[in-house]
Amino acid sequence: MKIIKKLKFAALAALAVALLVQTTIMQAGNKGRPVAPSNPFVTLLEGIFETVAEVPDLGLSQDINSESVLKIPIFNIDSGIPSPSDKVAGTFYVQYPVGDLCAYDFPKGKILAKFTFVDDVTFSYEQSADGSFIFVGTEELEILEATGIYRSFAGGHIHMVDVLRLTAAGSLVEHCFCHISREHGKP
Repeated sequence: MKIIKKLKFAALAALAVALLVQTTIMQAGNKGRPVAPSNPFVTLLEGIFETVAEVPDLGLSQDINSESVLKIPIFNIDSGIPSPSDKVAGTFYVQYPVGDLCAYDFPKGKILAKFTFVDDVTFSYEQSADGSFIFVGTEELEILEATGIYRSFAGGHIHMVDVLRLTAAGSLVEHCFCHISREHGKP
């Protein structure tokens, strides 16, 4: 019995060493080359939406410029919840109030997505004492196109968990987690 345990331990140790060597070789082979994000990954849209006169050319097949486009910063959340001192990871553009397209503009690639407006989207809202409205819910998007290190996410899915506040002054304050996945359909 002790021999079997020692063999199992030796086999696990050898496997661990092999995986470590393989990871080291793969990392060495990727030096200087951008690496695709994990699947899935999560970003945070956080801040006050600003009106955009014209969306810059993102190199995507569809232009999302419309009557009105809003933008907001994107933050990475690789190591927990972002704080105000974290560096902005990109810009999110959305057609609002008319249209169903949005774009994630990251330095190493872009993602073009379309809101699906499916029946199982959940949203509730309440009016605050200060006259603002708070919308809480989820939204589903399909990824139409992806470039750069995000290329493998084309045809995938985005599940948004959203808290959106419309202030009495008319500002839209966003706090939205975007779960971006290579798999098609709801996670």
